[in-house]
Amino acid sequence: MSRDLARTALLCLVGGSADGISYIRYGTFVGAMSGNTILLGVDLAQWQIERALYHFAIVAVFLSAAILSRVVIVSRIPVIVPLAVTAVMLGASGLIAGQWSALLSAAALGLQNAAVRQIAGVSINTVFITGDLMQLATALPGAAVPRQRREITVLATAWLAYAAGAVLGGVALHVIPYPMIVPAALALVAAGVEGYVQRHAAAPAR
Repeated sequence: MSRDLARTALLCLVGGSADGISYIRYGTFVGAMSGNTILLGVDLAQWQIERALYHFAIVAVFLSAAILSRVVIVSRIPVIVPLAVTAVMLGASGLIAGQWSALLSAAALGLQNAAVRQIAGVSINTVFITGDLMQLATALPGAAVPRQRREITVLATAWLAYAAGAVLGGVALHVIPYPMIVPAALALVAAGVEGYVQRHAAAPAR
């Protein structure tokens, strides 16, 4: 269980830190598509067409990357592949000048979220948190049941790690010139961990 909680925390640190950096730097999200959908609607209401296209593009890129990631996983390509690409894309996004670099980060987080959909038998999102909080609320009344307690622990860890990631991203903005290196490095570690877990899960029992 401790390994599963560490996996949860690591992936959610990636999502929270990337979203925190993007929001502070560009005024948009790269993982929380609920927020971008609201921003899209507000842009249209204010007839800010360029901004509306910007937020629409981020949502479209996130969705497209998530679809691609699921195709990769269903094709039995190791999970380390989309997660490693996530790390590379996050790192590269920090080197691109201008707010459109958020598109690359959004694609990266779409890949990650679709690549890992369950941890310890619990359905989870690692780059946005609203769905996890709803599952947590649903599980809390059944806390006396062992399976529900496991779900509560994983989802609570996801929320805390996501918030901690946002703090980490905010700090990184002030101390290093390319703050997206932080979620990129975390994503690279997560790729290695998930690859290790997948290999051992597939290994025949002795």
